[in-house]
Amino acid sequence: MASTLFDLHAVDKKTLPPLPALRAFEAAARHMSFSRAGTELHVTAAAISHQIKLLERWLGVPLFARRPNGVVLTAAGSDYALRLRDVFDRLLLTSRALRDHQARPVVRIRCQFSVAAMWLTSRVATLARERPDLEIRLIAAEHRATGPLGADIAIYFPRSELPRHTQHLLFPGRFRAFAAPSLVGRGALPRPAEVATLPLLHLAVEEKGWTSPGFAEWFEEAGVEVASPLPGLRFNLAHLATQAATLGTGVALLPDNLCVDAQRQGLLVALPGPALPAPLPFMLMCRDTPEEPVAWVRDALLAAAASQTRLVE
Repeated sequence: MASTLFDLHAVDKKTLPPLPALRAFEAAARHMSFSRAGTELHVTAAAISHQIKLLERWLGVPLFARRPNGVVLTAAGSDYALRLRDVFDRLLLTSRALRDHQARPVVRIRCQFSVAAMWLTSRVATLARERPDLEIRLIAAEHRATGPLGADIAIYFPRSELPRHTQHLLFPGRFRAFAAPSLVGRGALPRPAEVATLPLLHLAVEEKGWTSPGFAEWFEEAGVEVASPLPGLRFNLAHLATQAATLGTGVALLPDNLCVDAQRQGLLVALPGPALPAPLPFMLMCRDTPEEPVAWVRDALLAAAASQTRLVE
């Protein structure tokens, strides 16, 4: 049997249609002209006609009716053009999304667990809304006293040496007594002598050479005698002690800068009494001359911390 234009015996149906032919057909169907499609694709009208014939042979149906004064889409061609345009649109959107994602600058921030949970997460969410062109990655990890930061920005206690980096003071921090309104009520807050009668939640953070201040020091500073050792639950991370305090489990001695959000939300109240200085401040560490996205995030976090520190002092 003689082969015809629409003979598919030689066509591998498992393969895609010829992609240059698809482009030629989509352009020709949109312009309803082989010559204008050729101008758009920088080829001749004859080349467009050749590609469309290849596609028609692959499909086994005519897509255009050739007439002396031009071409018109067949019913099959019109339907195919609509479907193909949708495919091209989705391909374009998918490709642009991937390209834009790859092109977005990435700013990695590494910090201690409680800083991430109690302070940094909400600030990063605000920054992401202000700069949707950036991809900000928050990495919670233990304090690393030596070696590379492993991120563009790090928030930890100060290091003795960090070549080619600047350590900016984020907040000095003081430890205050905090409790949930469900434990202490919303009227007159308990004084230190009354706190001694309430359940206590102890934060015991130990680093080389220092420990976080505890209730024994707090009561001594307040001039209240208490028995030793003091009973109560003990935690090694501030956000764990904070979570227990917000549940009304007891009074916790916590870094005031990390409790700002919980206070604003009405989850915790600061109790009257001493404010004990933190053994070490939190520092924001960054390269001396970072690229613009990193510098912008650095400056925004430092500004947020400075504004907050003025409120808690």
